[in-house]
Amino acid sequence: MIAFLLVLGLIFLSRIINEKANKKLTTEKKLELYDLFSKNRIYTFGILIGIIILFFASMKFSLLDPTTSFILYIFLVLSFLAISGYSSYKKLKEHDFPDFYIKSYLLTTSIRFLGIVIFFALIDV
Repeated sequence: MIAFLLVLGLIFLSRIINEKANKKLTTEKKLELYDLFSKNRIYTFGILIGIIILFFASMKFSLLDPTTSFILYIFLVLSFLAISGYSSYKKLKEHDFPDFYIKSYLLTTSIRFLGIVIFFALIDV
């Protein structure tokens, strides 16, 4: 329960920071931001669903022992977050977003990543 509340709190904090940064963007940059990331949302969501399905399939059909499945799941989720975070960072740089926004993005991404790491560290396998 503590792990869940902690991750929710950190995600909430990152959303507050993100919203403050969004308010400082020009209308043009806000529209560009929406266009830049709206195309890939379905793909990133599909990848995340695929990772979750693999984990539950592994557990249900005993493809791997539970500890190995859990460690592999953690590795895949954290890799997914790191890769998508880096990809988003590159897009922001390539499209000349202001430094304040990129710094805010890096901070909020790090907070969310830390929240997920703490969550996995605190839950029982």
